Amino acid sequence: MRPIELIVEGFTSFRSRQVLDFSSLDLFAITGATGAGKTSLLDAITFALYDKVAQKPNSSRELVSQGAAQLKVEFRFLMRQTEYRAVRTWRNRGKTDVKNFLLEQLINEEWDRCPTQKIEEILGMDFETFTRVIILPQGQFDEFLKGEANKRREILRQLAGFQIFEQMRKEASDRTSRFKAEREGLEKVLAGMQAPTLEEVRERQSELEQLEIGIPELDAKVSNGRKLLESEQRLFEQIQQYCTISKHLEQLQQNANTIKVREAQLRNAQLANSIVGTWTLFQTANKRADITLIELTTANQNLSKAKLDLEQQKENYEQFRNNHLEAQKQIEAQERNLALAESLYIQQQQAEAELERAKQNMAERSQVLKQSRQGLTQAEREFHDTERQLQKIETEISNGDRDSLRLTSLRQIAEPLAEWQLRQDNLGKQQQKLQLLQGENHKLTQQLERIHQAIANADHELQAVSDRLSTAEASNLEALQSNHINALRAELHDGDQCPVCNNLFRLEDVIERHEMELIDTTAAIAQKDLAERQLVKLNEDRVKVTTSLESLHQQQREQEREITELEVQIRQVQSQIDHLFPTPWQAADILRERQALENKETTYQKLITAQTEIAIAHQTNENNLKALRATQQLAQSEYNKAELERSLRQSQLQEIQQRLQALTHGQSYTALQQLVLQSKRELSDRLQTIETSYQQARESFAKREETATKAQENYHSVISERSQHEITWQTELKSINLSESEFLAAQATRSQIEAWQKEIDNYQRQQQDLTTRGQILAETIGDRHTDEQAIGTQSKALQQLELELKEASEHRASLKAWLEQAQHKRQESQELETRKISLQAQEQTFYTLAQDLKSDKFQEYILDSLQQELANRASILLQQLSDNRYILQIESGDYWVSDNWNGGEKRRIRTLSGGETFAASLAMALALSEKLSMGIELGSLFLDEGFGTLDSETLESVTQILESLRQQERLIGVITHIQSLADRLPTQIHVRKSPNGSELVMI
Repeated sequence: MRPIELIVEGFTSFRSRQVLDFSSLDLFAITGATGAGKTSLLDAITFALYDKVAQKPNSSRELVSQGAAQLKVEFRFLMRQTEYRAVRTWRNRGKTDVKNFLLEQLINEEWDRCPTQKIEEILGMDFETFTRVIILPQGQFDEFLKGEANKRREILRQLAGFQIFEQMRKEASDRTSRFKAEREGLEKVLAGMQAPTLEEVRERQSELEQLEIGIPELDAKVSNGRKLLESEQRLFEQIQQYCTISKHLEQLQQNANTIKVREAQLRNAQLANSIVGTWTLFQTANKRADITLIELTTANQNLSKAKLDLEQQKENYEQFRNNHLEAQKQIEAQERNLALAESLYIQQQQAEAELERAKQNMAERSQVLKQSRQGLTQAEREFHDTERQLQKIETEISNGDRDSLRLTSLRQIAEPLAEWQLRQDNLGKQQQKLQLLQGENHKLTQQLERIHQAIANADHELQAVSDRLSTAEASNLEALQSNHINALRAELHDGDQCPVCNNLFRLEDVIERHEMELIDTTAAIAQKDLAERQLVKLNEDRVKVTTSLESLHQQQREQEREITELEVQIRQVQSQIDHLFPTPWQAADILRERQALENKETTYQKLITAQTEIAIAHQTNENNLKALRATQQLAQSEYNKAELERSLRQSQLQEIQQRLQALTHGQSYTALQQLVLQSKRELSDRLQTIETSYQQARESFAKREETATKAQENYHSVISERSQHEITWQTELKSINLSESEFLAAQATRSQIEAWQKEIDNYQRQQQDLTTRGQILAETIGDRHTDEQAIGTQSKALQQLELELKEASEHRASLKAWLEQAQHKRQESQELETRKISLQAQEQTFYTLAQDLKSDKFQEYILDSLQQELANRASILLQQLSDNRYILQIESGDYWVSDNWNGGEKRRIRTLSGGETFAASLAMALALSEKLSMGIELGSLFLDEGFGTLDSETLESVTQILESLRQQERLIGVITHIQSLADRLPTQIHVRKSPNGSELVMI
């Protein structure tokens, strides 16, 4: 994957649209201040591809620039000779966010939508792999190489993404704990469950079968006993009911006379009720006759009052009509005067308006005149001020002592003089550095001499220890042989065959040998080992010091050459200065003199500029003064005209006001107009009031007259109706053969009549019912007899049978419930036991997995294998980066570097210089990148150089290594804050802060 172009807008610190063109880049640096947005460029690439950024919030709302409402990132790249474009946008739509993603490929110079929108299928890498393969944190690999074994393992786990194994181990451990807790809980449940045995279940089932046979027999006995008891109880109840009915019949016969009286009362009340409607109509007619008589009397009285009121209102109306004509004539005269006053009033208003305009014009002219006078005074003051300033500046210019020729000469030597000072300062620094190198050279020479002396002493000591050890070992060998011979002799007898030489053993031929003691060589061996280690250490120190001394000699020679070059350059610059400035000079004096002359020249130029500006201002003030004088004269003339017009308008207004006052008798036109209108309104209101009262009186009289006529007619109609109802009433009363007093006494309410009828009906119904029921019970009982004692005996026998049946049924239900619960418990116990066995197996499985995934087992094996594989590949890459000088090796958990330019000398990684360390860590980073990429073509790499500072030697080494990467046809980007490193690279992409957001500047 090789980047072509990146466009960001509204992303983190890049508020405005920024374009980064990678097409012309191969090796470049990304520089900028802290927080400017260097890393944000890489975040923009991962955001465009994967919608994610490393170590930052992955919400688009968190990535958008402060105050921006939308975000857009566009990234074009080349993959397998095909150009792709990924565009990702985000827009804030109030409460909702709108996100879009478009992935296109370039086919025949046109952009077409990709068949797949998954970037992983095109790059062959997910987000985590991409960030580890393309973006290399070189600083972490530096820490990885120099750290302890445990620290290296943890860093490698993070870099390679092997945290998954630790997560798997923790998950397996958590599951082990969960399964164990669940298993222990099941064991407690099983222990407390107490499931019944199979024998107990069979015993209860046998008992249940016996009950199933006996319970139906008991149930039949209870049923028969219940029927017999019910029959006896029914007979006893019938005998008691017959006795009760007989008593009720005797009581009912005692009320027969009362019922006869009630029947007579009911008959008379029913006759009276048959004519009660006619009686009610007759009484109603009497009441209506009384009411209509009262209404007729009231209507006649109201009619008399209305007639008197009508006559009074008619008289008032006639009198007002006579007065109305005279008032109308007076109002017409007032209206004629008002019309004449209106004309004068309009003229007065016009005159007042003209006078007001004249006054306003006069005030405006007065204000203009006042302003022109003030402006004239101010212009005269400014004219005199600029005149004085101009004279003062001309005096200062004439008194100035500038020397332009001398200043020009000094300006010509300013640049060579600055260069001379810079090289002089650099020469002093280089000479100091040379002195330091010479002192370091002297120290290393003395140290080398001491090491040579120590090596000679160590060789002598090692030789002496070796000689002593050889002597002791020879003595011990002889002692062992002698002791073996003595032991063999002790086993042989005279005449035996010797197992060593196969000769006959003879005691007389034996030479007596004394027992020899062995010499302890442990101390001598330890001394020899110590002397050898010391000698090896001294030789290593000699090689290191010799190498450092050679490097120091090289640096000293380069330093001396640089000092010589600086001295030549200083002489050349000094010769150039002497040519331009032949008189003897001192740099400090020249600088002071030039500064003084520059100050004077600056002062002179300021005075000239001020003189020009003041001269222009003086001329402007003079022109303004002339114009303002003319304006003041014109304003005075206009003011005089306005004053004359105001006087004329004032005289006209006074004449009109006098004529109007005479016509209105001292009143204003408005007051006179209101008076006329009020008189007309009052006259009209009085006329309307009189006419309304007269009309109301006429209407009231007509209504009262109509009411009296209707009352008279109504009274005669009611009297006729009452006579008719009286005749009808007397006729119906005779028909029922009752007098009016008997009718009134026989009257009863409907409820009372219903009560009498109900009382009679109840008596008749009870008599018939009791007689019928008595006959039925007598026939049912016949000659049978029973009592409470017989019923009690049968009831006790039934209760005993029911108790036995209930106990048997409850026992059967208890057995069934027990068997059902027992079956459930046994089934549940079996299920729990099966679950416990399954949990135990899972617990053991995850426990074994957690143990195998511990960092000291499986993870250590995986990481050690990966570390060895990376070290082998990194060694090959390191040889390529260092021109076959260095070889990276891992021994006993530590990293070593073999220097082929120094006889294959091995050095620990911690002893390498800055440039060598950078090469080793970069080789390791590239090895891991190749490993994680799984063979995918890597067309670009971005490095985090990870340095705090770089000296000149390390800087040169780092630059050469980056140049070697550049030659491998890769795009190499280095994120750095070290300007000296960035200056050595072909191109810089500088991220610059600004008020409008970060900006990209290509250098």
